[in-house]
Amino acid sequence: MKLQKNELLLIAAFVGIAMFVIFIALGVGEHWINPLNPSSDMEVLILWEIRLPRILTAFAVGGMLALAGAWFQVLLGNPLAEPYVLGVAGSAAVGAVSAMMLFPDSTLAMSMGAFIGAWVGIAAVLSFSFLGATRLLLAGVVLAAFWGAILMLLMALLPERSLMLAYAWMMGDLSSSSLPVWSLLLVWLLALMCGVFLSLSLDKLLLGERHAEALGVHVQRLRLILLFLASAVTAIAVTAAGTIGFVGLVVPHLMRLLFGSLHKAVLISSAFGGGILLIMADTTARTIISPAELPVGVLTAMIGVPIFLYLLLRRA
Repeated sequence: MKLQKNELLLIAAFVGIAMFVIFIALGVGEHWINPLNPSSDMEVLILWEIRLPRILTAFAVGGMLALAGAWFQVLLGNPLAEPYVLGVAGSAAVGAVSAMMLFPDSTLAMSMGAFIGAWVGIAAVLSFSFLGATRLLLAGVVLAAFWGAILMLLMALLPERSLMLAYAWMMGDLSSSSLPVWSLLLVWLLALMCGVFLSLSLDKLLLGERHAEALGVHVQRLRLILLFLASAVTAIAVTAAGTIGFVGLVVPHLMRLLFGSLHKAVLISSAFGGGILLIMADTTARTIISPAELPVGVLTAMIGVPIFLYLLLRRA
């Protein structure tokens, strides 16, 4: 789809902001590293082999979670929906940890387990769709608590060598992603392209199902596509970094405030904004109590919970 001039400017602005944030994150708390200086070989190794992959992982995961949140909000017709609140991230985590128990050394098995778990979670949420938007959200919160209990049970059964990894991963961990960075960036790009391609149909869906059908949108097929895309990117994000909450809630709302409700602008800005937010959260978690690290999921929850409560009260 051809992008308008203002949309190209929007993309250029967010690319510039993303590059600036990555540049700051690479050097925060350190002196600037000169890759041409042979005396800083260890610093160069830390920069290119540890820090940069982690920052790019945070960018891709944050962008995918923001896109998934925007899709879930359209899919369920509820602006408070997002993977963590609805329990989809928790069910994906249950699937991934179950696969970890059965196939402890297989990244592919973890990915498939997370993907199946995400589908189970969203199917469980949709089974309560007859309750209406507000009660559906409540059902998602209850299901999230249920998946959390199942996850604790599975962790109690894990062998000791896998327990610490699962515990850190459950709270959000970008330091030991099992998926290659290039594959995460590729999924991020494909998800963004799908979002741009579907944006006009999503705008029509905002008018209501009957109006969207009259304008030529096959609503049921569109909902199935959104279900598949949101579940897939949630599963991949959870597999890469564990359960990181509220990115999919905060970022799409902020982008709508800045750029309006048209989905092409919202999805493009959310894909970049989610990555920027998670980079900043991870950098803060990495440095605020240095040399120790906070789980990045703790910081995103501290940001997201007050915003969620504010939106809930305003909606009420």
